[in-house]
Amino acid sequence: MRGGAVQLLEPDVLVVGASLGGVMAAWRAAQAGCRVVLAAEHGWIGGQLTAQAVPPDEHALIEHGGASVSYLAFRQALRAHYRAQPGYIDAPGLTGADTNPGDGWVSRLCVEPVVAARGLERLLAPLWRTGRLQVLRGAQPVQLVRRGPWIERLTLARHDGRSQMVRARLFIDATDTGELLRLAELPYRVGKESAAEFGEPDAPERADPLDQQPVTHVLALRRQREPGPVAEAPPAYAFWREQVLGAFGHRLFSDQLPGRRPGTSARLPFEADDDDTRTLDWWRYRRVVSAARWREPRQDVTLVNWAQNDYARHPLIDGPLPAQAVQAAARELSLCWLHWLHTEAPRPDGGRGLPHWQPAPQLLGTSDALAQQVYVRESRRIVAQDTLTQRALLQPPAADAPAPDSVGIGWYALDIHPTCVSGHGVNATVHPFTLPLGAFLPQHADNLLPACKNIGMTHLASACARVHPVEWLVGEVAGLLAAQSVESGLLPAALAARPAQRQALCARLQAAGIPRHWPAALLARRSTHPAP
Repeated sequence: MRGGAVQLLEPDVLVVGASLGGVMAAWRAAQAGCRVVLAAEHGWIGGQLTAQAVPPDEHALIEHGGASVSYLAFRQALRAHYRAQPGYIDAPGLTGADTNPGDGWVSRLCVEPVVAARGLERLLAPLWRTGRLQVLRGAQPVQLVRRGPWIERLTLARHDGRSQMVRARLFIDATDTGELLRLAELPYRVGKESAAEFGEPDAPERADPLDQQPVTHVLALRRQREPGPVAEAPPAYAFWREQVLGAFGHRLFSDQLPGRRPGTSARLPFEADDDDTRTLDWWRYRRVVSAARWREPRQDVTLVNWAQNDYARHPLIDGPLPAQAVQAAARELSLCWLHWLHTEAPRPDGGRGLPHWQPAPQLLGTSDALAQQVYVRESRRIVAQDTLTQRALLQPPAADAPAPDSVGIGWYALDIHPTCVSGHGVNATVHPFTLPLGAFLPQHADNLLPACKNIGMTHLASACARVHPVEWLVGEVAGLLAAQSVESGLLPAALAARPAQRQALCARLQAAGIPRHWPAALLARRSTHPAP
């Protein structure tokens, strides 16, 4: 089928994008009996957890609950994998978690992305074997045909030159950037809304679609005993070396960690004494392999997803540069930072340069130790029947009493990296929240559902809902909603409008282990776990 022939596929559900939410949407819909096609552009499925190389960003109660049963089970499966390895030493680490293989301090579960990718493949494997789930590798959406609110078909381009046309009863947009919204020419939100739109106290006076969170091209580094080759200086090195981090007032390439408010920061050593767990350092920030956890000799590995390599010069979505150019620039920034690290980073002995930090390509499935995708913090978002806003995040949740429209829960700090236009950055505490069913229902499309960072929410709310456990749950809800739509013959909005169908959906979510409210006993733990 090369050179012009187009294969037609007609599943019940097409999931476009193998993000973490996309994998879960495909898994849940296929489990429920739907015929599902999952279009995966990159080599690994799982998005931010795997191909984007970001260890789980989670709230402080995650060891006790506050996520779907399947997410918590997957975390335990990852831990069991490590405990089963010969020579692995299980011991509490920096975060106090019993099993944290990388012993990083950003998360209670720092694992190698390749291990997480294999775990997701194992999760989907039984559905491949039954034929209910088909995964199209190296496939990306290129053309969509829409008649009014109805999406008729989508054309996928394959990396091997083939094309496939898909007609489905339901289309699920699980791309990290809301690509189907763009292709369908549907109204969507991106960047910052104005304060007048939703009455959010921290929204700006004027909306700015280009004032988006930055992207980051994550880099894997291995710490050796002896210095290795010094990374070459990319063409943009001189430019990036002189850049200042917005309102925080210090150089981008530095040892400073931006604080919770503009103008505040803290200096962290790049390396600390491994015996001194009281000292936070950059190396252990996102460490995913800890040599101390293995009896046989191993080298530490960390993932560089820091303020120093956040690319905020241009927005990824709908900006003056094409997305591919932004991604290439983010890649070059990470390589510029690596050269600075090898030549100029301050050492504890007063010297400069850490050339014993060397690229670790095996960890990410690439030849250059850079992740397969840039890490995307912000997406196009549907104009939905209901919108999650900052105002909801500032209200304490009702305990042990799910709201009638709740289809899931989430919690994380309102974490905004300095944005592309204003440079606004903040890390503010919010309350645990619930996700309304209406946030999954587009106003202008009948057979489209979101399953990633593209549900109905504002820029501010998305800063809390972009993280791993929430995106996982969003995917599950989208997959189960799609399955009930297929079974009932009702479109999602029509299904949601019928009380009996809504009750059936709530029962389905409960049976699947998706919590719709925060238990009082769990909320009571917040006195000892005050912030994500």
